[in-house]
Amino acid sequence: MLRALKGPKLFKKPCLVVVCALIFLAATYYTIQIGEPSFNQSSCPYSEPIDIVYTWVNGSDQQFIQEMHKYMQAKANTDSSKKRFEDKNELRFSLRSLEKFAPWINHVYLVTNGQIPYWLNLDYQKVTLITHDMIFKNSSNLPTFSSPAIESNLHRIPGLSKRFIYFNDDIFLGMPLFLEDLYSQSTGFSVFLAYALPNCAPRCPWLYVGDGQCDLSCNVRNCQFDAGDCIEQKARTWTKASDLSLMNVTQETVNATTSTSENRFFHTGDAGPIARLVIEHNKKVLLQNKKLDRKRRNLAKQLNPAYAEAMQFSKTIDGFLTSLQYTQRVFNRKFGLKMRYVPAHAPILIDRDIMQELERTFSREFEITEGNRFRHDDDMQFGFSYYYFLMSETTTKSTSEIFDEFDTDRSGSWSDREIRNLLTKLHKLPLTYETVDHFEAILMNCSELNTYPPVPTPVHERYVDSKLPTISKDLVVQCPMLDLLLSEKLGKVPKYPYKVIKNAEASWATFRMLISNITNVVHNLDEIRSKLTKFVCLNDNLMEWKLDENELIKALLYDFYLSLFPHPSQFEHPDHSRNRFLHMDQLGKWTHNHYVVKIILTLAIISLIFITLFNTLRRACCKVLNEYFF
Repeated sequence: MLRALKGPKLFKKPCLVVVCALIFLAATYYTIQIGEPSFNQSSCPYSEPIDIVYTWVNGSDQQFIQEMHKYMQAKANTDSSKKRFEDKNELRFSLRSLEKFAPWINHVYLVTNGQIPYWLNLDYQKVTLITHDMIFKNSSNLPTFSSPAIESNLHRIPGLSKRFIYFNDDIFLGMPLFLEDLYSQSTGFSVFLAYALPNCAPRCPWLYVGDGQCDLSCNVRNCQFDAGDCIEQKARTWTKASDLSLMNVTQETVNATTSTSENRFFHTGDAGPIARLVIEHNKKVLLQNKKLDRKRRNLAKQLNPAYAEAMQFSKTIDGFLTSLQYTQRVFNRKFGLKMRYVPAHAPILIDRDIMQELERTFSREFEITEGNRFRHDDDMQFGFSYYYFLMSETTTKSTSEIFDEFDTDRSGSWSDREIRNLLTKLHKLPLTYETVDHFEAILMNCSELNTYPPVPTPVHERYVDSKLPTISKDLVVQCPMLDLLLSEKLGKVPKYPYKVIKNAEASWATFRMLISNITNVVHNLDEIRSKLTKFVCLNDNLMEWKLDENELIKALLYDFYLSLFPHPSQFEHPDHSRNRFLHMDQLGKWTHNHYVVKIILTLAIISLIFITLFNTLRRACCKVLNEYFF
């Protein structure tokens, strides 16, 4: 009986010990993998995850260069300069700045055409490489070499957070970045603007378009034909005050030509009174033009501190500037004529829902943008489009909601003080007695139109000399004249909250254009060192034929980056390592083959374990049966 209790000594078998140990280790590994909390979730201090999206291309890659040249031959008038694609380690150091100054980010998505930076650690769980074919709506538009086409599809990245920050790879952080810098509950989205949009034509800033005065320099297609100001030129022609010096119109000149005019155009009667009327009319026109031109200059200076720069028409128009002008015309047609500004060189917080609404609103324009393989004149400029759509969209506020907004004491009726608050929103200051009296007359008339449910009037609701009855919500909502007035003046409100930061490149962002001049580059880099801002953008404008200068400038730039961010980030391999594959198709093939081999090995191990277990159990069972039953 004691022998039976001991049973077969199965666990003293060496093979069974090995098998059990393997099973235990595998179970432990998968338990840890499933149960371990994500680093992404624990490292984000905000209630919602915020991802980062970069776009990147290695313009030195021979495969990329050959493919680009292939499509360039079939496409004329494209902006495909080499400087737009050349890699100078900007992304590498931008990620270092991100890890140093914004460790709260949730995840980084790197959008490429399939290229892989040799230094990028693809095993790091906070980075994912996205290829263009994963986000483009129409795969026939690939390959693409147009940043506007790529940017217009970023919101389609699989797994992307609802709100994400779009970084250009040539932007790095110079100071700690917080979500509140880009969005806050109290002020909404931060809109970083730089300078006024460049002139739409020589001597025609957008300030002149649609201002009620015909400007011949603006009467061209690019300026939307002066928004129709020249259509009624035959009724009244305004002469620009800036051209007065050429005309040299004086009283003596007019008098000297009066008799000639009489002889040429008036054959009968005395033309003296008519000539005098003409002279007086011309005086008024010239005086009005002086006032208009002075008003224009003052308004332009008010709108843009860099007035002189904005008034100069750029002679080196590229794809970026022309597409900006195109997008301005598109927004003029949709939202009306407005003086708009160029976005600053800074990251943009994008809301995917707003981006989808923008795309639906301008579906045809974005379809064309995606179809352009290279930058083109009819691209929708991404940052400009997003910012001004965000600021232009409105929603309707009902008269009832307007009433509640000004009913600050929640009494159900408007007091004289609350009516005064309302009037300051409806009319320009200072308020005149006539303005107040007219509005009170409207309220009195409304009170006599219908009978309204009684609302108690609180104590001190009315001034001593007030003649107004109780102004209840029913009275305001049911009065057609008042309803129309409130709807027109206060009925439209911004759909999305936002805060405009004007002249952002003087405080928040630093932008420097690098040219093939070593002295200039050293000076610019030292200026940045002396006063780091939150965002720093170094744009490449090197001349391709200055090879020696460019190589030295690249070395200076690398040294500058190292002085700010000397330590590698977790996004990088160690210095002695690099990626085996630099293209996703090569990596994909290797990964597929590796996966197949892994599956085969796994099945082989499982089969060996199964056979070992089976044979061991079979022998044990046979031994027990032989001992007790045979």
